[in-house]
Amino acid sequence: MIKALDVALLVTFFGSYNSSVKGRTRIQKDICILKHRDGVPFNFEFESHYYGPYSNELADTIDTLVASGILEQNVMILPSGVRRYDYNLTEEGNEMFRKTKIALNKKFPRLSDNLKKQAKELRKLSLPDVISLAKKCSGMQSTI
Repeated sequence: MIKALDVALLVTFFGSYNSSVKGRTRIQKDICILKHRDGVPFNFEFESHYYGPYSNELADTIDTLVASGILEQNVMILPSGVRRYDYNLTEEGNEMFRKTKIALNKKFPRLSDNLKKQAKELRKLSLPDVISLAKKCSGMQSTI
């Protein structure tokens, strides 16, 4: 079951991330860090997976946001042949971000600002650094 707060926080995360995130792994690890290190009240449960913490609920919520037209998913084929799934807020998603940010600011004044600040900090880290930090914050390692 998808919780409204998770959707609101995810849309705010994407908006704070300049509306675009490169890769599913990046999203999984960033959200794990925000939950475990920064105390952002995501309801997603994480378990150990190939690259550290992974949440099936988060993956399902992202898929629902894509199906609902809030997020756009683009598949990139990297030179190695690996597929990377990139996500962008759509026009509808940007409008939802704007409205959600206003609502979060009214109900949870510090949460939206904290989420924006933390997303900005996470953007500066490389993917390997984010994976390492997510493992450290959650206490979960890779399964391979």
